[in-house]
Amino acid sequence: METSPSLKTLLSTLMAILISITLIGSVGAANLAQTEPPQSSPPQIEVISPYYSIEHLTTADGTQITASIISGPPHPLPEFQAERAASMTTIAPEGSLANFPSYSWVFGCSAVSGAMIAAWYDRGSYPNMYAGPTNGGVMPLTDSSWSTWSDGSDTDPNTYPNNPLVASHKDVDGRSTPGSIEDYWVSYGNSDPDPYTTGGWTQHSWGDAIGDYMKTSQSAYRNTDGSTHFYYDDSSPDKFTCTVMETYEVDHLDGTYGRKLFYEARGYTVTDCYNQKTDNNSGGFTLANYKAEIDAGNPVLLNLEGHSIVGYGYNGSTIYIRDTWDNNPSHTYTMPWGGLYDDMKLLSVSVVHLKPAPGTTHKLFLPMISDGAPTPVVNPFLNPGFEKGATSWYQNSSGGWDLILHSDDSLVLAHGGSWLAWLGGDDDEVSLLSQTITISASAPYLHFWYWAASQDSCGHDFFRVAVNNKNVFTTDLCEDKNTSAWVQKVLNLSAYAGLSKTVKFSVTTNDSLNSNLFLDDVSMSASASTANIESVATERYPGAALMRK
Repeated sequence: METSPSLKTLLSTLMAILISITLIGSVGAANLAQTEPPQSSPPQIEVISPYYSIEHLTTADGTQITASIISGPPHPLPEFQAERAASMTTIAPEGSLANFPSYSWVFGCSAVSGAMIAAWYDRGSYPNMYAGPTNGGVMPLTDSSWSTWSDGSDTDPNTYPNNPLVASHKDVDGRSTPGSIEDYWVSYGNSDPDPYTTGGWTQHSWGDAIGDYMKTSQSAYRNTDGSTHFYYDDSSPDKFTCTVMETYEVDHLDGTYGRKLFYEARGYTVTDCYNQKTDNNSGGFTLANYKAEIDAGNPVLLNLEGHSIVGYGYNGSTIYIRDTWDNNPSHTYTMPWGGLYDDMKLLSVSVVHLKPAPGTTHKLFLPMISDGAPTPVVNPFLNPGFEKGATSWYQNSSGGWDLILHSDDSLVLAHGGSWLAWLGGDDDEVSLLSQTITISASAPYLHFWYWAASQDSCGHDFFRVAVNNKNVFTTDLCEDKNTSAWVQKVLNLSAYAGLSKTVKFSVTTNDSLNSNLFLDDVSMSASASTANIESVATERYPGAALMRK
């Protein structure tokens, strides 16, 4: 039977009262005494909804500061599903961070948001954010690489993904010891002391999960399961910096400060760190500030009135977001700057900047207009010439072969630089290499260099290029079509212009006679013209059979 609106309101009110009592009682009193520096008064909790509370805190010197306690629900609120679906778009943005990760809710929305940002950096110029074995050590675009799990609670549904960058878990990603889930998690909204406390064991050492450093779901830091604190000065529109957090002795409680600690633990230098209210909430962080962050290659953690999300693009006053409730990178959700999402108002931002890595370039798609003419479009592919090794690209070989490799390990030299991709080279092999990008209508031409080498007759082995699983180019791999050198191919992808388009290169072979496809220097361009470069034969062993085994 469907619950009536009035009954829903009554239930929500009762839940809010219970959460308020619990927070002030068990968490606010018991754990405050154990972990907090001396303060003139205990924090007071104002419950706004089951997903959002405000903590009012008076510091030892009498200063009054405030914290948003974000405890976004594990799943979208059913009553706003239609609005959420309507927010999806396929319109190309003015500015966007290409290949932005998309993860589903686990452990807490703030930690998932923090992990998506860390994963973006890991897939670019800061490759030590994730150091696990999955995907060749590169944090995947989605969390589907890992199994799901259930906490056995009555929450419906109560199955969550595993994501080791959010929260570590025993027997996941090669971990053989208890992690974040075992030590801190009971069930969503649970305010009891953490399991490691009640169980009497020593909690795990932090290192690989950002949720630990953000103190998400940890009762010792006044967080119920799923919640995270973000502090600010409610009387000021200015940045509430991590240095100020240290002064007021709330740094150890704050989620943004925790992001800073995680980056530093991974070996990186933080140059800026702050929380700030947005201009629709009497704060100083504006849409122009947001666009500047995206243009500089920095995703923005956005706190709503009951949920944390990530902004990674924009189109006018519409911002492109990941909402932590969907792990499909091709789904693009939006919200108006300063407006509502799932009936939750935009409140503030959490910003942490890293010292630029040597040679850093923005992985940015910006088809902007200047003086009536389009500016050059940044190549939307990450690691387009494979010179960073096996990063940024999804690769899979049915025979277990490495597809991206140094030319020292190949039978041909790279077209440019020292790295290339090698597909095929074995019997009954399926080789897949792909990347999700934004295809600009102003730069729709896909360029790539390839070298075909086969011993087979035509009609058995094939090289294909697909966009979102629709083939846009197919050729036989056979002796009659061997290139004997690097050649350039150009494909017009204007029909696929838009966000989150997965470009896939694949080779399939049968059970006899060897076929190979070498690939290098993949790019997008505004022109269909091929490079005026004569390709020369760069085979290491001319005349030898090109095969892996």
